[in-house]
Amino acid sequence: MKVPSLLLLTFLPGCVAAIGNTGYRTTTPAEALPLLQQRVDTAQRIVDLRQRSVDELLALQQAGQVTPRDLNLAQIALEESRLVLLQCKAELVANQRHEAARH
Repeated sequence: MKVPSLLLLTFLPGCVAAIGNTGYRTTTPAEALPLLQQRVDTAQRIVDLRQRSVDELLALQQAGQVTPRDLNLAQIALEESRLVLLQCKAELVANQRHEAARH
């Protein structure tokens, strides 16, 4: 796989995950909890894909096929996706607790 393709795979999922990220609201209806869980699951898959991309870039860098800059960009994207995952998890937990407190 060529480096531009790897970089595209590295950055594109983050754009998709960022859509609709609304922060730590606790006013989500109970019916939306499955959707929040789906966001967490999707964010986890993105983290996994980005980790795999970083691992591949590390191997390519050792072979002299990737610049340190490309690897750094992929590592930054991985860390950003981890932050999105944490935000999604925090929102899910907050809404679950809010829903539990209502009952």
